[in-house]
Amino acid sequence: MTKMNEQLRALYASRWENTSRSLQEIVNNNDKPHPTNPLLLYVDKEEEWLHAGLRVMIFGQESNDWEAYPGKSIDHLLGVYDDFFNKGACWGYGGQFWNAVARFQHLLDAAHPTTQIRYMWNNIVKIGKIGKAGFPPGYIYNEEYVHFHVIPEEVAILKPHVALFLTGPNYDGAIDDNFGRVNYTAIPPYTGRQLARLSIPGINAAFRTYHSPSLWRNDIQSCFEAIIKEIAL
Repeated sequence: MTKMNEQLRALYASRWENTSRSLQEIVNNNDKPHPTNPLLLYVDKEEEWLHAGLRVMIFGQESNDWEAYPGKSIDHLLGVYDDFFNKGACWGYGGQFWNAVARFQHLLDAAHPTTQIRYMWNNIVKIGKIGKAGFPPGYIYNEEYVHFHVIPEEVAILKPHVALFLTGPNYDGAIDDNFGRVNYTAIPPYTGRQLARLSIPGINAAFRTYHSPSLWRNDIQSCFEAIIKEIAL
């Protein structure tokens, strides 16, 4: 069986030439803001991920200033992901998003102490913009959609049991762009904008809730506990 990292690298390589060319054209044309490098995933300890009782993929919004301007190699960016997430540099990065991820992991691990749980981080927008946070302009997002539409295949390769989108309702369009028309079902007592269960083929349980700044203002603990109650092993 082909290893997951080999499959991921082959996936990225199949899109790399056209993606690199299109992003470089944006830079050359001096459009601002400029695009970042794409976020590429790398699995740490593949066998542990493969045999985990619960595989969880947590989505943020987009990466900003990810290795500065585009032009880095696939292998370099795989190494950056490995250092940042797998080796734990993200926890020193701080910020509301990573604090929220840590809180969710702690609560889920505590709820299932005898289950081997493994986590991957992803972003629903794989190519961000240089300079500041926020959804990239259309001329960047369109190039990702046309040339680097890889999230469904990442999910097919990694087969997460659970997907948690800490993206907020304003990014539902990006979720739909990746997975087709998704049904968003509110989880009481929350509204659909606050917390919803998503129907995504190939994922047992998928949830979308606030992006991290809003989560911390709206009882993050209760929201995560409601999600964890919905996860059946």
